[in-house]
Amino acid sequence: MYIRDRRNVHVDVATCTRQTPPFEISEEALEIGLELALLLKAKVVDELHVCRKNYLDGSVPCGFQRTLIVGLNGSIQVNGKEIPIETICIEEDAARKVREEGSTVYYRIDRLGIPLVEIVTAPCIETPEELMEAAFRIGLLLRSTGKVRRGIGTIRQDVNISVDGGARVEIKGVQKLEWLPKLARNEVIRQLSLIRIRDELAHREIREEDLKLEIKDVTEVFRKTRSKILKQRGDERVLAVRLPKFSGILGVEVQPGKRFGKEIAEKVRAVTGLAGIIHSDENLEEYGINAEEISDLCRVLMVNDEDAFVIVKAPRDIGEKALEIVVERARQSLKGVPSETRRALEDGNSEFLRELHGGARLYPDTDTPPIRLDPELRNRVAGRLPEYPWNLKDKLVKRYGISEEFAERLILEGKVFLFKEVVDEYGVDPVLVASILLQTLKALVREGVNVEDVGEDELKEVFRYISEGRIAKEAVESLITKLAEKHVNIEEALKELDLKPLSEKELEELVDEVVNENVDIIKERGERAFSPLMGMVMKQVRGRIDGSKVADILKKKIREVSGG
Repeated sequence: MYIRDRRNVHVDVATCTRQTPPFEISEEALEIGLELALLLKAKVVDELHVCRKNYLDGSVPCGFQRTLIVGLNGSIQVNGKEIPIETICIEEDAARKVREEGSTVYYRIDRLGIPLVEIVTAPCIETPEELMEAAFRIGLLLRSTGKVRRGIGTIRQDVNISVDGGARVEIKGVQKLEWLPKLARNEVIRQLSLIRIRDELAHREIREEDLKLEIKDVTEVFRKTRSKILKQRGDERVLAVRLPKFSGILGVEVQPGKRFGKEIAEKVRAVTGLAGIIHSDENLEEYGINAEEISDLCRVLMVNDEDAFVIVKAPRDIGEKALEIVVERARQSLKGVPSETRRALEDGNSEFLRELHGGARLYPDTDTPPIRLDPELRNRVAGRLPEYPWNLKDKLVKRYGISEEFAERLILEGKVFLFKEVVDEYGVDPVLVASILLQTLKALVREGVNVEDVGEDELKEVFRYISEGRIAKEAVESLITKLAEKHVNIEEALKELDLKPLSEKELEELVDEVVNENVDIIKERGERAFSPLMGMVMKQVRGRIDGSKVADILKKKIREVSGG
């Protein structure tokens, strides 16, 4: 399916000519949304109204996203400060952008229509640090329910930022908490820079009517150019426009490592797909443009020392649209900060995504009747609300003796229930259980092991074998790796790994053998012989018996030989 505008959008989708009415909302999704609204102390609405929100970028092929408000006027505590929650909504997810090729955007629709919850805070967060803490607390609450998917991108933050004299700017797609402070700081820098540009343009007495869209075709100026960027191919033309009294403005840094001209170029690319623009505040020699060409260009455009110019190379219709955007953005700079939606970048900066939509794009879905919220459903959900994660964290630390970091990560990663079940049922050391669930599994993922293929039941079996002394903790990594790779049960995995448990008698015999073969080393080094001998023993018994037992027996034998 193709949706064509100034940019091509390609959506991989099977098309059916027979239409079907909208499906009813998922009851499970409704219960989860209701649960979160109650946890956030919101006023739950009596009647749910499905609305449509226009999406014209291709990520929602039908052109609109369905959304409904579940709760209003909630709150969450952040470092002793109450952060109001304005709305809790259930809505359907959009398609995922997978790549761009020139002016074509490709989407994958595997998550299209999947329910998500949108939580909107009031505009009262004042610092980058408070922003990250608020996002963390909301994320922690979501994870603690055990009903939110894990992984990067499953919780996404859209951040609205404004400064005194600026405007509301939405930064979308923040997938990692640690990005938030830098993104917030850099957006503040950007808005303050744009305000300074506004003030400088006011000082130069530039009016909006001075910035006219007078596009000149300067293809002949660059007909014999050595600039690879400006060499024309096919129907491409070189077009240019003059920006009066803008000299030096396009070269002003608005974010770390990004100048105003680059920001305009990003908007041009987002709307037209054109890779970039060339402007007079750059070193034009780097583009292969010589002094004679610059002089001829300035003559055609009637540019003087106070002015700036912008050049594009493209088919005429795209080039004209690009320069129209340039002039419009220059006019906006007379007012300071434009309200827009921007995409978060990993370096802490952002780039133009689209104009900021207003409330007018939200309207009732006339195909779906209102949904009366059953009081019995509300009461049922209210009666089984989970414990708040910050209270749960304190209990985990106090009851099981694990660190605050371990407790927090167990909640965030949705592993509290498995942790408690293993420790309470099998009596395995809580610190060891937390370490395996949080550190060992993560290390195996980094090594390329698909630990997702090892289910909770199999992990519980691993811990049961540890509690019964049938495997040592040192065997866990190799055992889980085998379970993930071979899709075998635990007995088959142990057999393949040759991890038959070792009795203490067998261990003593093996330690005696190693000690007898290294008597000279023991007499020479005494207790310092422990480390090399421990390595020799563990090479033969690793994973078959606990390392602490090996250490105890070996130390005893060394003392006997050395007379210590």
